[in-house]
Amino acid sequence: MADKLNFSISKEPYWLLEAMACMNYVEWLDSDEWLNKSSGQVRRIKEEFLLPYRSYRGEMRARLKPVLEQYPMLMNYVDNSPRKQVSLRTFNPPMITFLEMMQHVLEAEELPDEKELEMELNHAFERILDNEIIKKTDAGKTSIQNIQDVMAALENLDREDADKFKLLRLYSERREVIEQLWSFKGACTEIGRSCLVLVRERFDACMEKLQEPGNLESFLAKLGFQLQFGQEYSCRLTPAVMQCNEVMVHEDEIASGADDSGSITRSIRFGIEVFQAYEMRYSDMLNDDRLLDRLKALGDSTRLKIMHNLVECPSYLQELSKKLKLTPATVLHHLGILMSEGLIEIQMTGEKKRVYYQVNKQGLQEVSNGIMQLAMTRQERETQKIEQHMKEMQQNQGDGQWTI
Repeated sequence: MADKLNFSISKEPYWLLEAMACMNYVEWLDSDEWLNKSSGQVRRIKEEFLLPYRSYRGEMRARLKPVLEQYPMLMNYVDNSPRKQVSLRTFNPPMITFLEMMQHVLEAEELPDEKELEMELNHAFERILDNEIIKKTDAGKTSIQNIQDVMAALENLDREDADKFKLLRLYSERREVIEQLWSFKGACTEIGRSCLVLVRERFDACMEKLQEPGNLESFLAKLGFQLQFGQEYSCRLTPAVMQCNEVMVHEDEIASGADDSGSITRSIRFGIEVFQAYEMRYSDMLNDDRLLDRLKALGDSTRLKIMHNLVECPSYLQELSKKLKLTPATVLHHLGILMSEGLIEIQMTGEKKRVYYQVNKQGLQEVSNGIMQLAMTRQERETQKIEQHMKEMQQNQGDGQWTI
């Protein structure tokens, strides 16, 4: 166990990251697909959840765009193109990742000297590429000294060519980009502070939770973040609006964060909805109305047959219709009910652009958990919550960030 834990909490978000996150495409704000997966009361709850974030982002974009246009190099790294099955929760554009790694430099009172800045930039790219490559290959740690090293590392990177090109371009322009970001951050801060009022209630609720004695350590432990580093270290926490339901822990600050006394600084960005998301995720298991709706959806012989078929193999509508000897319209009606309760999901294929239906195993697991909860005491439920979350977070170790 660490000898001493020192937590410091920023009073406001990391505005450069917030600005670029607002300017980039965000699936759950720019697309109605997330809303369309639900209907009725669930959809209304989602719409109410989205409203302040859409207002915040819309105002940020409107005010940031004319300022950002004065920095054409930065505009090259704004990505407004929709991407299938990705969002800021699962994919970060190159500029977002770069800003994450350079936070301690860009939020300092002044830029380091030329030699130190070059070391920081190279180290940032080592961490960017390691986070992407190591979890997919057996390659060792990446060492970046020049653009040839970046080109060699990109060969092992599993991303689209356009993303690789942006990373390569970002490295070649790294000094100019840093200078423009440094100049841009004043306007980001001013605009961000004025727009924060649109999510003020949620922001204040998060900050209040963060500052309750022992709350943070307990919560991180529930997420599987074991505070065992064997020496004194400090954690700097920064609230995040656009990454509102994530806890992002950068453990790779060890190399650059150690000072002469041997202390270590780690950067943690805390989404302003993360406490509520955690509580909602598990309280939903005890939501009798939610459980009853799902059981009603499964309480039909035709829908059970559909589930049995989809467990064996994802199928498109006409296939299910033939297997069940029912009209496509009848099958589609039952599929809609199962989808509205999150028990099945769809996937698109490039081949003939067919829509395949498949079982949402997580949805079924939640039904199973809800039934099992009926046989548990409150203490047993709390123990199960912690054990399950620990298991999930252990599976995600090494990814550089954790999402709940």
